[in-house]
Amino acid sequence: MKLFYEWGTKQLQKHGEELCGDNVAVARHADYVTLALADGLGSGVKANILSILTTRIVMHLMENELPLSEVVETLGKTLPVCDVRKLAYSTFAIGQFFRDGRARVVEFDTPLAILLRQRKSVPVPFEERQVEGKTIRESELQLKIGDWIIFVSDGVVNAGIGGRYPLGWGLDKIARFLEEHSHPDLSAQELAEKLGQAVEDLYCNEPGDDVSIAVIKARHKLVATILTGPPADRNTDEAVVTMFKQHPGLLAVCGGTTAKIVARYLCGNLLEVDLATMKPDVPPLARMEGIDLTTEGILTLTRTNDLLQSGADKEKVKFNTDGASALVRMCLDVDHIHFIVGLSVNPAHQNPDLPRQLGMKLAVVREIADELRDRGKEVTIETV
Repeated sequence: MKLFYEWGTKQLQKHGEELCGDNVAVARHADYVTLALADGLGSGVKANILSILTTRIVMHLMENELPLSEVVETLGKTLPVCDVRKLAYSTFAIGQFFRDGRARVVEFDTPLAILLRQRKSVPVPFEERQVEGKTIRESELQLKIGDWIIFVSDGVVNAGIGGRYPLGWGLDKIARFLEEHSHPDLSAQELAEKLGQAVEDLYCNEPGDDVSIAVIKARHKLVATILTGPPADRNTDEAVVTMFKQHPGLLAVCGGTTAKIVARYLCGNLLEVDLATMKPDVPPLARMEGIDLTTEGILTLTRTNDLLQSGADKEKVKFNTDGASALVRMCLDVDHIHFIVGLSVNPAHQNPDLPRQLGMKLAVVREIADELRDRGKEVTIETV
C-alpha cells in the first residue's frame, strides 16, 4: 500500500531575537519526502544563517539524488566546530520518507525523533557511526498508515526549564503530550501548532531558546477528480462518464451541459438545482446522486481561480455556500486533483459580448492547476 506524507511545521524565535536560529525545510519528490531540521549554534542572525546553510545543503544534495550517507559526509566536512565550545556550528536531523513506507532518519546532536503508532510512543532503534569526527545516529523504519513522526529542536526539550520543569520538559513528557493530542482527524500542521502552543505556554510567552517542530503524518492520499466540459466527440460521452466515475476519491462536475451528460448515464437525468446557493457572480450548485459536487462551468471556474489567486484558504471560504467556494474547499482538502477537460466548443461561449474567459476553459484550468501546485498539491490535467 502506498503511503502519502503530510507535514506541518512550527517555529518560535528566542525572546529578544528577530530571527529564529533554527531552520526547517521539507520537500516532496516523485517517490519520497525529504525533511531537514537544523539548529544553529547560539541564537540570532549568525545561528539563522548557519541553520539555513545546513538545510539548503541537505535539500540541494537530496534533489540531486545523492545517497543519504554522502549527504551526511558532506555536512560533516562542511560544518566547522566552534574552537571555544568544541561544538558543531549546526546540528541537524534529516528524514527521508518513501511511499512504500520505508523511512530513514539521520540525526546529529539533536533530540531523538518521536514515533507515534496508534497514539502510543514507539522506540526508534538506531545505530551510531562516526562521520568526520561526528557521532551520527541512523534509523531505518517501516511506517504504517496513521503513524506520526515528530522532530524537535532543543528549545522544545528545554521548555519550562527553571520553572514548572526545573530540568526542562524532556522527551518523555513531550511524547506523553503528543500521545494525548495526536487524534487521527488532526492534520500534521494542527499537531505542530498544538505542540508549539504548549511550548510557548511553558516559556510564559518568552522562549528561552529557538523552537522548531516538524511533524510528518503517514496516511492515505486524498484525491479529487473534476470533470468540466463535454468531450470533443459526443459519441464518447458514455465512455468518458464511465471512466470519470471509476476514479477514486471525490468527484466533481463543472458545467451545466456536462452535468446533464453525467446525469443521463448515472442517475436517469435526475439533477436538482439548489437556487439558495446562487450568488451575483456565481451560478447555483446542483445535486446529483453519486457526485460530491456539481457546479456551473466557466463562470464558477473563473471565480475559483480568482479566489485562489487572491490567496483564499479553507478558513476564508469555510462558511461560503457558493459553487466557487465549494470547489476551492474541495481542492484544498485533498492532495491530488485530476482535471478531465472536455474540448467540445460551446457555441454560447463564442459570443463576443461575453467575457473573454468564457472561451478559455482549458486556460483557466491550467491557471488553477499552477496555483494549486504552488500550494504543494499534485495536479494532473487530461483532455477528452
